[in-house]
Amino acid sequence: MKRNDILKKLLIKPKKLVLKEGTYNHNDNAAVYTNADESDFSYLLKLAGFENAANVVAFEGVDNAYVLSIGKKDPQIADFSFCDDEEYYLETCEDSLVIAAKTVEGMLLGLKAYIRMSEELDVMPQMQIKDRPDIPFRAVHVCMFRPDDGTEKEESSPEYIKKMMKAAAISGYNHIFVEFWGMFPYSLDYAHWPNAYSKEEVKDLISYAMDKLHIRPLPQQNMTSHAAWSRIISRKHTVLDQRPDLEDMYIPGGWCFATENPKTKEFQRLLMDELIDMFRNPPYLHTGCDKAFGFGSTEEDRTMSADVLLAKHLSTLNTYLSEKNVRMVMWADMLYSSMDALYWKCREEIVDTLPKNILINIWTHNNPGKKWQDAAFFEDKGFETVYSPFMNEESIESMIDVCRDRKSHGMLQTTWHKPQSSVPYVVLSGALQWCGEKPAKELVDNFSSIWYK
Repeated sequence: MKRNDILKKLLIKPKKLVLKEGTYNHNDNAAVYTNADESDFSYLLKLAGFENAANVVAFEGVDNAYVLSIGKKDPQIADFSFCDDEEYYLETCEDSLVIAAKTVEGMLLGLKAYIRMSEELDVMPQMQIKDRPDIPFRAVHVCMFRPDDGTEKEESSPEYIKKMMKAAAISGYNHIFVEFWGMFPYSLDYAHWPNAYSKEEVKDLISYAMDKLHIRPLPQQNMTSHAAWSRIISRKHTVLDQRPDLEDMYIPGGWCFATENPKTKEFQRLLMDELIDMFRNPPYLHTGCDKAFGFGSTEEDRTMSADVLLAKHLSTLNTYLSEKNVRMVMWADMLYSSMDALYWKCREEIVDTLPKNILINIWTHNNPGKKWQDAAFFEDKGFETVYSPFMNEESIESMIDVCRDRKSHGMLQTTWHKPQSSVPYVVLSGALQWCGEKPAKELVDNFSSIWYK
């Protein structure tokens, strides 16, 4: 068995792979040992084919790493130095599998790599792997739409969101944003559609991601534009279709919030509080803020320019979230866009008034090329950025190359209204974010057929 033959079969090519003589003999009932007792990873162990996952035995003796050892109680590994929290070491011997990392998260990335390889390789060789991702923040964006809104779209029920969560987790992502389009069960019944998902369903979704797959779910809810929380082509408005008496909380037509209205501010604080609580104090909350045409067209808002209004609103959102120890994320096209924002946007100097801790999410559905001026615009002003492509291989490759070259914060791969059609793009993007080497189409298709189900 040759090293190159192994690499050709792997979706994600590890940075270091050393083959040894012989093969690894998988034993479903092998004993499982670990010193990472604060995490439950029985679900991942079962995905890896170890039926003894419920009977994990604690062991001691390793001080500088978290270790998962299957089939060997006292693993002997010489190198326990790791350059970051996500780097892992994986070793297969004749009758044992050992994974080690600086953190539990890194160790579980190693376990997910084994899960992936166990489906990719007909025979698992004895080998040593040391690997880590190129891009630190690797996220997928999924939407939960009202199923009967009259628009053409693909399935986005909790059952299908779980499929995407599993595919994302096994292909190396560490975050998944869930955007609710009138489907989150807010305590105010008019803040969601009558057929919104229940609290139990959303809690189950979050638990599946956090407690079983160990990928971090993050909330997303538009707090500026798209205030109808439905697709514009549906001509539906989550709040105003149910409570037209609340029209003063929105600009005429309801596309944007009337952000100077005290009722609007109180409403948005309540929504953010409930999202933060449901998502177990998430490190990030995505506030949308894209396509804000018509912004500021109410009597209260006309006391200042739309530019200043938007900056004031964004700063208010950021201050509130920062007090909750949550980092604000926002789409950037109203602040600056070289390719997509063909309607109103701010004067460029308005960006200088915004807090630098806001995570700027820049996007285009086109190919930005090798030198994307949007990235330079924000990063040169001191902001961290994440980039968002859609279903465009060239765009995905270009953005990841720019992200890697500029050492940007990360990537947020979008799926929008085509979650099923987007699966191969999510898998491709995940592999490129991890190792920078484009996998063959058959590897992407094979992975998608196995893990998106």
